[in-house]
Amino acid sequence: MATQDIITKELLIEEIESLPSELLTQTLDFIRFIKINHGQSQFKTGANSDLNSEQQVKKHLYPLHNTQPYRYDDPTEPVALEDWEFLQ
Repeated sequence: MATQDIITKELLIEEIESLPSELLTQTLDFIRFIKINHGQSQFKTGANSDLNSEQQVKKHLYPLHNTQPYRYDDPTEPVALEDWEFLQ
């Protein structure tokens, strides 16, 4: 591994460690997004684990992909009072 790569990784780690906890999930999503968009399916952990990882990332980023939509026959139909009280 080149010296510049090592320095870049260390800088990335420092930046990640300095992030507030609210941004860690977004950062992870972004890194996975970059990996998917660059078509890298093979990393040092092996082809099979990366493929599984890529599928997990896609499922995480697009949780409704390949799911059936809800069907509303009459979405403007009034709600019965007992149903409304149940929902509250």
